[in-house]
Amino acid sequence: MIVIGLTGGIASGKSTVAEELRRLGLPVFDADEVSRKAVEKGSAGLRQVAEAFGSQYLTADGSLDRAKVANLIFHDRQARKTLESIIHKIVWQQAEQFLQQCSERNFPAAVLDVPLLIECGWQNNVDRVWLVAVDVQEQIKRAMKRSGMAEDDVKQRIAAQMSLEAKKPYAHMIFDNSGELQQTLEQVQQEVDKILGEKFGR
Repeated sequence: MIVIGLTGGIASGKSTVAEELRRLGLPVFDADEVSRKAVEKGSAGLRQVAEAFGSQYLTADGSLDRAKVANLIFHDRQARKTLESIIHKIVWQQAEQFLQQCSERNFPAAVLDVPLLIECGWQNNVDRVWLVAVDVQEQIKRAMKRSGMAEDDVKQRIAAQMSLEAKKPYAHMIFDNSGELQQTLEQVQQEVDKILGEKFGR
């Protein structure tokens, strides 16, 4: 089974590509969704976060105060590393289970949709890295439209992430999503066809 690591920056269109891969029949692991569940109320992950940062980062009902934690890790690099170490361990354990299940079901390929794939070093755990890319101005415009964030806030979020240029050397395939979406989806279809061709000798 070929393991594809799908990644991309904020508002790059990565989620759209992931949805297209599902439509084409490939199983996709959503690391963002698993990350959110990893620190849900009552979870082992949330208990670890509370132990690391204190109960003041929980809401009155015992849930994670996401806004407060987000503010902390944005300004405190060590706190961000601590949070990531807790969540990433849980996410990778579930990713391994996902891949095992896909292998047992004889899927020709499976996709790990992971925004921080390269930052985590998980590019070493996949066979192919697919990067969804847009130029920065388009990225800012789309992020503002999608989230309602101010331009300066979007720029700060982008600046806090690993840059597109730094990610490119790790990528086996780069989908330029700056233009028409249909062109990107056609590229995705072509790459999936190649993968299936390799797997089944087409």
